[in-house]
This record gives sequence, C-alpha cells and structure tokens, in this order.
Amino acid sequence: MWWLAVLIPIWVAFVLCAYWEPVMRDGWGHLAWHRQHDVDLGSLWLTFEDDWRSGNPRLGQIFTLLAYTPGAWHVAITPLAELGLFALLTALVLGRWPSPRRREDAVLFALIVALVGVCTPQIGPALFYRPITGNYTHSFALSLLWLVPYRFEAEAPRGERLWLAPLLAALGVAAGLCNEHTGPAFLAVAAIAVIACRRRGDRIRIWMIAGLIGFLIGYVLLMAAPGQEARYGGLARKATMLERIHRRGVVGSLVIVAKLLRALWPAAIALGLGAAASRWLRPPPLERKQRGVLLAGAAAGLLSTLVLLASPKLGDRLYFASIALCCAALAGWIVSRMVGDEPRARRMLAGAAVLAGGTLAYVLAMLVTTYHAVGPHGAARLAAITHGAPGSAVVVAPYPVAQGRWFLGEDFDSEDLRAVVADIYGLASVALDGAPLPADGPGD
Repeated sequence: MWWLAVLIPIWVAFVLCAYWEPVMRDGWGHLAWHRQHDVDLGSLWLTFEDDWRSGNPRLGQIFTLLAYTPGAWHVAITPLAELGLFALLTALVLGRWPSPRRREDAVLFALIVALVGVCTPQIGPALFYRPITGNYTHSFALSLLWLVPYRFEAEAPRGERLWLAPLLAALGVAAGLCNEHTGPAFLAVAAIAVIACRRRGDRIRIWMIAGLIGFLIGYVLLMAAPGQEARYGGLARKATMLERIHRRGVVGSLVIVAKLLRALWPAAIALGLGAAASRWLRPPPLERKQRGVLLAGAAAGLLSTLVLLASPKLGDRLYFASIALCCAALAGWIVSRMVGDEPRARRMLAGAAVLAGGTLAYVLAMLVTTYHAVGPHGAARLAAITHGAPGSAVVVAPYPVAQGRWFLGEDFDSEDLRAVVADIYGLASVALDGAPLPADGPGD
C-alpha cells in the first residue's frame, strides 16, 4: 500500500503532463523531420550519423526524435522511463532493487522524487519538454542503468556472469555518448566500485573492464564528434577547456558551483529531519561501505557540476543530473537514520513519509495545473499552424504561463522561430497575438 500510494499519483500526474505538453522550440524541427521520414532503423541511423557529423552528436537527440513519433508514444513511455530513473537512483543508494515489501524503500523512493522535484530549477521542462528530457533526463537514466551492475557488485559479489560483458560494453558505448558533463563522474564512480571490489579481495570481473572500455569509447566518440565544432556556431572550438575556465575566473567558477548549492537549499528541511532522527533515535553509525556510497553519489553530483566550468554553454538543464545524485545521497542518509522496529523509529519514518508526500503533492499539483493551463493553448496553436492554408498568415494566442520552474514560457516571442515554423508549414507568417507575460509572472 505504501508503494501504491507513491507510484500511482506520480504516474498519473506524469501521464497528464506528458499528454498536455505542447510542441514548442526545438520540437517544431522534430515534427518537421517526422513529416518527411518514416521511423525505422535506417532513417534513425542516418539521422544519428548526420547529427554526429554536423549537429548534436548526443544519443539523447535520437531519444528526443523518437519522443515526437506520431501517436501516444510520448505519453505512454516517458512517465514509465522517469519512474524507472527514480527507481534506479533508489537502487544505487540501496545496493539492490527496491523491495515492494519494505516501506522504508517506498519512503526512500518518494523522498528522492520529492527532493528532485522541489530542488530542480526547471523541473517541468526537465520531465516533459522532450528536447531536454531526451538529452538530459533519459540519457541520465541510461547512464544510471549502466552503473547499476557496478553498484550491486560492490555491495556483494555476484559471480563472473560472462554474458554481462558484451551487454555492459554496448550499454557503456551508448551511455558514454549521452552527455559531456556527466561522463567523467560516471567513469569515476564505476572505477571506484571496481577498486572497492578488488580491495575486498574479489577478482576483477571481465564485464567490469568491458563496461568501462565501452563507456570510454562512447565518451571519446562524443567529445571528438565533428558535430561539436558545428554546434552553436562552432562555440566549443573557439577556446580550449582551460581557456574557458581561465576566462570565467574565480568568481565565474564559484557562481557555477553556487547554483548547485542554491538549487539544493529546499532540501534543508529534510536534512533537519534526518539530523533530528540521529539525535533522538541514536542509530548506529553508517557502515563504512554505505557511507562511502552516499559520499560517492554526492561527489559525482558535484563533479558533474565542476565539469561545467569548461563547458561552452550553461543552463539550468545541465544541473539535473547533479541535483538528482545529490538528492539521492541525501535521502539515503535521512532514511538510514530511521530504520528500525522501535516505535520512535517508525514514527520518524512516518514523519519522513509525510514530508515526502506533502512535497510531492505540491510538486505534482503545480506540474498538473501548469500543463493543464498550457496544454489547450498548445493544441490550438498546433492545429492552427498545421491546418493553415498554404501562404496564409496565422495568428496564435500566447501561453498563459510565464517562464519559471514549471514551464519554459513563451517561445513564439522569437521572430526567428516563427519564421522557421512558417517555412516548415508553407505559411506566409506566424504571428503572436499580444505580448508574452514577463519572466516573473504567474507560474514562476
């Protein structure tokens, strides 16, 4: 019942938001691709090859393209994939798959989702705006999936499992191709897991080496892709990583790290609850292995942010993985302080469940009301543009929600985007009826 109380509301809210998510910004280009191509392995490979050579070389670009496939694919798959992402974070904290028979596992899962939801600066776009979801959320989940065997093996030896070597190698190549800023952190954490197994006296498994090599190959392919030179007008090649760090200086670098710390401040209440449980319940200290796991998770989140110091582009979307890893580590420590059969421990765990549930209710309510507000406008906008007579001028209403935590805000305030959309659909022009709301309007 604890698990049902957690999973069903999240799934329903995610389905509704995915259903209402409007087509906007980069999504118009993906819709144009589907107007000209059938979805099959050949067309996807050619698109990936073209992106690798002259566009966005990340594998997440293919995830994004698939999410715009006509039909209910986005609505059906995206919510399940995101529930899977949070399940993977929970499994990495526990060192095993969450058990449906353990209420503390359900509380840990709920607390991770709640903390990520309330700490992520643009949680709505991260979960439902498909270009961000494909490139940063689904890609992050793929990397977590690759890391799970290393975490489980570090928890307890599970045998050689030779069949896992080719699977981890292939999955590693795919995960390495996902994101520039998270790759070093995942490589480092997996390497730490291998070292931990070796120090325990176990033999290094073949699949461990195969997975690391595969991930490294994928990451090198991503960083060396010709598309890196073409993206953003060749911005990535205009300066070396060290030159970018030098140009930002100490203050600019501290600002990048401070954004992560500022994003995590809502977790202070949960941290206080964990501290109270430590004082009142006096649980035994964390085992060295579990303490190392939580520290490694938080360090991986910090490392993913530190890599941004050398990034040519910055944005809230780049912090999703860092925030999720830090929140998972924090939630793992909090719940570990409340495990036990004593009545006080149960009451503290119930308190954590109430905190997670209340935070989740707020996050889900804001997401659902926001996307319920923008969904009909997006549908009307899409219908007016796709059914507009060739050569006609189409006027659309602005979105009723401004840019903020829950929604990206108006996209047709860009004259260039309106011209691109008009050209895709053979229209004379696309115009916005009235001015968009200011950045600090309702919905921020």
